[in-house]
Amino acid sequence: MKKFLAVICALALGAGCMLFAACGGGSTAGSGEFLGLEEGEEFVTDEEIALTFTRPTGNDAQEAWWSETIAAFNEKYEGRIRVSETTVTRGNSREYEQRISIWAASDSLPDVLYVDGPFISNYANSGVLIPIDNYIYEGYTDGFLEYVNEQNTYNDRLYALSIVDSTVVLFYNKDVLADENVTVPTELEGAWTWDELKTTAEELTARVGSRKRYGLQIAGDAGEWLSYVFTPLWEEGVISSDGLTTTGYLNGDAGIDAGVYLRSLVDDGAVYASATSSDFSAESPAASMALMGTQNISEFFELGDEMCDWGVTFYPASEDGSISAPCGGWTLGITNDCSEGKRVAASEFIKYLTSAESCESCARATSSPPSRTALYDTMPEYSDPSNEYYEIFSIIKEQIVTCAQLRPKTVGYEVFSTEMSKAIKDILTSSNYGSRDSIRTRLTTAATTIDASIEQIKIY
Repeated sequence: MKKFLAVICALALGAGCMLFAACGGGSTAGSGEFLGLEEGEEFVTDEEIALTFTRPTGNDAQEAWWSETIAAFNEKYEGRIRVSETTVTRGNSREYEQRISIWAASDSLPDVLYVDGPFISNYANSGVLIPIDNYIYEGYTDGFLEYVNEQNTYNDRLYALSIVDSTVVLFYNKDVLADENVTVPTELEGAWTWDELKTTAEELTARVGSRKRYGLQIAGDAGEWLSYVFTPLWEEGVISSDGLTTTGYLNGDAGIDAGVYLRSLVDDGAVYASATSSDFSAESPAASMALMGTQNISEFFELGDEMCDWGVTFYPASEDGSISAPCGGWTLGITNDCSEGKRVAASEFIKYLTSAESCESCARATSSPPSRTALYDTMPEYSDPSNEYYEIFSIIKEQIVTCAQLRPKTVGYEVFSTEMSKAIKDILTSSNYGSRDSIRTRLTTAATTIDASIEQIKIY
């Protein structure tokens, strides 16, 4: 059965409307119809099943883990399942997601896709991904972080499973902060508020020799990063609960307050609007602190002596002391172009990648927070104070377990995140946005564009 799709319009990307035409690999089973293997049941087949798998290219640590893990899977399932892997560069313009659009339009999706978590709503609604709860035995997801399961669910159906996750923390240069007598919070209850972060960053901004050192780096592409890291500033939310309306939320009073705060970071010297992502990692960094994702940690480890002596502390708190830390990572799903005869094999591949053993090995190899709750109590870096990395990962554990906030769930996530990020970048980099009225106007423009795009999406 071929299901016709109407998916995201890439209005904000200036590329016109990239719509999926159709994709069809077979029918989708109804909720409650179990078609997979029970716990402990062995996969058997008369002839080897060939699966295709596509993911974005990662950093060195991620690439090494994928290569070793897929090779191990193929060895274990030799003669039964063989996975062929393809990687695609994602970049700041979302080339990966655009490629998925093209494949979907031509019924040429791979069998299994690795997708960024907030796109689950898009791909589930459009039919790019099928529900996988038909193939995952009851109880399998019980060991995963609750919000990770929520991310991977759409309309009460499970569409994906996660290996590891991510969050945003505040990285800092230990030497610089020690020289300036700045004490970093080590307890969640004492986390800096946004205002305290700004004040500290202002104090750390200084002229050091021939270089300008600034307090806080918030560099990131305008495709998504800025919306990801700053969504919690919108304390009343950035989008309606049904994920269909941003007007009155993104540009509401709380949104204007958030925009005013962000602009003040630049005007008061706390941040440098033209910062680059390498400004914190240099041996003599231009930035004293940086709001960055946990995916940077493995890269910092690889830099070794070239990296400053760094640590992490909690994502900033609101004025009442509560923290809503951005979380949510990449996840695995089966596409509608995966034929019905391959779907059990595809689910076995996903279960292999999301097993406790794989989640632990990936978390350790890539320095990413694991998706399984129990690993935070068994992996030494998260649970043993004598471990050399405990100082870093115990902070991440406490934040992940107690303060996680998912990126908005909306069928229009691509345009939403792009337009919100572009608006934030404009507010940070242009002196045209020095007043509440101008900030309101810019956020209203973004909200109007997002809502118009979502209105064009057929909700199935």
